[in-house]
Amino acid sequence: MVELIERERDGVRFFTFEHYDAHPRLNAVVTTRHGGVSTGPYASLNLGGKTGDEPDHVRENRRRAANVIGKEPHHLVFGKQVHEAHVAHVPAGHESGAFDDTDALITNGTQTPLVILTADCAAIFLYDPTTRAIGIAHAGWRGTVAGIARKTVRQMQEAFGSKPGNLLAGIGPSIGPCCYEVGDEVIMAVEMKWPDYTEEMLVEPDMASAGSFRASVNEDRRHFDLWRANELMLIDAGVPEPHIEIARLCTSCRTDLFYSHRAEKGTTGRFGGILMLA
Repeated sequence: MVELIERERDGVRFFTFEHYDAHPRLNAVVTTRHGGVSTGPYASLNLGGKTGDEPDHVRENRRRAANVIGKEPHHLVFGKQVHEAHVAHVPAGHESGAFDDTDALITNGTQTPLVILTADCAAIFLYDPTTRAIGIAHAGWRGTVAGIARKTVRQMQEAFGSKPGNLLAGIGPSIGPCCYEVGDEVIMAVEMKWPDYTEEMLVEPDMASAGSFRASVNEDRRHFDLWRANELMLIDAGVPEPHIEIARLCTSCRTDLFYSHRAEKGTTGRFGGILMLA
């Protein structure tokens, strides 16, 4: 099984994907909760500005995260994430200012770091080494069911001429099928939108294999496999399965490394997925 590569720079711990590491002109970073200045439930590298954390702490944390890729915090490009499937085309040289109602960002501009914030949702990384273009998407269950990963691939095709078969994809740490118990709303949405994939997206508790359960398992509930669901969306969009690397790190199981909205009952920080062409 392919594993993420863990690194540290100036006290900031982060991960990168193995197949991206072979491309020196690409920066792909998954931050952790280590290396910042926040305290309490936000300790310590919280990048989320709307979490209840001290704003000065978040600003310093973002400075440290930006420094990992050799940039200043005002260079970081964010979307105002709304758990839908809106994709923004970021022009080369764009600085500061978040894109409204946006859960995915694409660009072919160099030195333009795209950032997705998560605390159980997955960051979906996309890189086209042929046309030199990138995309990153925020995928919770709503965005996943809405096809955010597939739509981001399509937007890269339209904007940059990217061929899906050339893309290298990464699915970052998120809540795993081991811990993602869901109710009727999610089950009905999956069954309605993706009937052919329902059995792979929704698994029985005893089929969830990503790790141990943090809480009691309700036998009549099913678990959403966010990793497999987004892998299916990417494959459906034409990305070859061998080109998709999945972190397989459950945020709910690994609160020592990542923030988890579910495991920490809503009071927690956000870690980041950062993608930039050098």
